[in-house]
Amino acid sequence: MTTAHAKRTVEALSDAIERALHDKYTLVHLDQADSLSADVVAALVCGDNPWETKGGEALTKWEGEAQWINACDAVDELAKNILRDWERQDDVDYEELLEDEWLVSDARIALIDTVRARDESEWFGELVNRHGAVLLRVTIKQMDEDAGLSFTALEPEQFLVRMGFSHTEHNLHLAGEVIDNASPEFSVAIGQALIGVDLATVVRLPASGTVELRNPHVWLGNPFAGSGWCSEEAFTGTLTVDRSDLRTDKDAFGYSWDEVVGGTSPSTYTGEIAAYADVR
Repeated sequence: MTTAHAKRTVEALSDAIERALHDKYTLVHLDQADSLSADVVAALVCGDNPWETKGGEALTKWEGEAQWINACDAVDELAKNILRDWERQDDVDYEELLEDEWLVSDARIALIDTVRARDESEWFGELVNRHGAVLLRVTIKQMDEDAGLSFTALEPEQFLVRMGFSHTEHNLHLAGEVIDNASPEFSVAIGQALIGVDLATVVRLPASGTVELRNPHVWLGNPFAGSGWCSEEAFTGTLTVDRSDLRTDKDAFGYSWDEVVGGTSPSTYTGEIAAYADVR
């Protein structure tokens, strides 16, 4: 064994690889079809921990597998490159060092863990950004099940007062249309705001406090039965709601509006959402 050959050990290879490692890595890459599951989106909207959902657990497992596979590839590619350099320098075949010693060594696992610890992939933020608009359905406190709207005649002016909206011609027309089609005097009536906003905007909201829903559509009816009517246009006005009360249309109680009418698109229910502190 030559002096050079004697120095080519697993420990020497590990040291050489460690010196060649990058300060940071991107180990998790998205495919075009990758997306967030409905339960993860619902958790993000209401402020719960998305990683505690079934979808979040699946994402955690997927992330770990991707990190492991790509960290292994990064370390093993460096090992092969370094061994090729040693072979050129020493005119020796180090295949046995690679196959019989390095690939089963603790040193390899330690370097793989080092690479994983340096992962700075931003895949989750990318999934949030690519999700786009999500339809929110939020119960209006002044029009909830305890507000006494059921089996009672309701005038458009009263409807607008409940929400704190101005009595403009536009708002009065929409209120009258919703009341006429929902018939609260003959049925259970609860008021809910529907608004389509970008998921990334919701995620950036503070974790607590109040938020403002600007220019929402309003559904007056019974979500438990899937009855009632939603305004076909947005009202002009702002509702202040608790951050914790935000829900996706699917996650909110009762039938979703999409289940009631079918084929809804969040982009149809245009509006804006902002933290209360941002607009004062």
